[in-house]
Amino acid sequence: MKKLSSFLLSALLMVAGHTGFAESAVEIMKKSLDAMGSVKSMTYHFYAQERMDDGKYSKSDVEFKVQAAPTVRIYANAHLPQSAQLVFEPAKSPKVSVKKGLKLSLAPTNSLLMKGVHNPVTRAGFGQIKKILEMSMDQRKGQNYADFLKLIGIVNYDGKDCYKIELTDPDFKIIPYAVTANQNTVWDIGNARAISEYKIKELNGISDDVKPGQQLKVPSSYAKKTTLYIDKSSYLPVYHKMEDEKGIYEIYEFKDLKLGVALGDVDFQFQ
Repeated sequence: MKKLSSFLLSALLMVAGHTGFAESAVEIMKKSLDAMGSVKSMTYHFYAQERMDDGKYSKSDVEFKVQAAPTVRIYANAHLPQSAQLVFEPAKSPKVSVKKGLKLSLAPTNSLLMKGVHNPVTRAGFGQIKKILEMSMDQRKGQNYADFLKLIGIVNYDGKDCYKIELTDPDFKIIPYAVTANQNTVWDIGNARAISEYKIKELNGISDDVKPGQQLKVPSSYAKKTTLYIDKSSYLPVYHKMEDEKGIYEIYEFKDLKLGVALGDVDFQFQ
C-alpha cells in the first residue's frame, strides 16, 4: 500500500508539474487573456489605490456597468475620489457625460475627470490590463516565460478561489525617449507603449501635451512587478497590484463582479 501511495503521489506531481499545480502560470495567463477578450458585459464595484506625484495614495470607489460588445457603453457611479455619475457611449459622442450637480460633457482625459486618478473612465473593464499583459508577454517572446512569470499559490479573494500570479520585469528602468512624429500627447505615447501616462507626466513635470522630437524620460514597461489574483472559475484578474522602482504604484480591485449581465438603455442613464 505504501508503494502504491508513493506511485500515485509521483504520478500526480508529474501531471501537476514542478510547482504542484495542474496548470502552469503560462497556461493560466493565456486563458486569462482569452477570458478578458471574451467579456461582453459586466457590473462590478471597483476600488483603487494610486500613488500620486506627492507620494500619497489616492483612493477610488466606483460602481461600474460596462457593455463591451456589440457597442461600448460605460456607466460609472463614483463615490471617491470625487462624487459624480459618468456615462461614456463612443458611438454617440467621444466625450464623457458627467452629472456632478451640473451636467457637463468633457473629453475623457479632461483635468477635472483625471483629478486623483491615473486612468480615464473609458478604460473601465479589462481592456487596459489585457493590453499591458500582452505587451509584457510580447517583450519576452523567445525567452523562457518561467523566468519572469510565476504561479505563487491559491488565495481566496472576495469569496473566490484565485490563482496568485507574479510577473517580474528584471529589465525595468527609466529610459530616454524621443517623441515621434505622430505623438502629440502623453496618451499617444502611453497607448503605443502600454505604459502609464500619469508616470510619464510625473517623471517629466509636464501636462498632457508633447511635441514631436521632445526628449522625455519614460518607464521601459508598465511595472517592475505585477501581482494578479486570477479567478479560478472565470480566469479574470480581479486584483492587480503594480509596483515600480519606488514601490507600490497601483492597486486595482474588482469586487462583486457579475458577468453576462443584461444591460439596457436605462442602465446608461443618470439616476
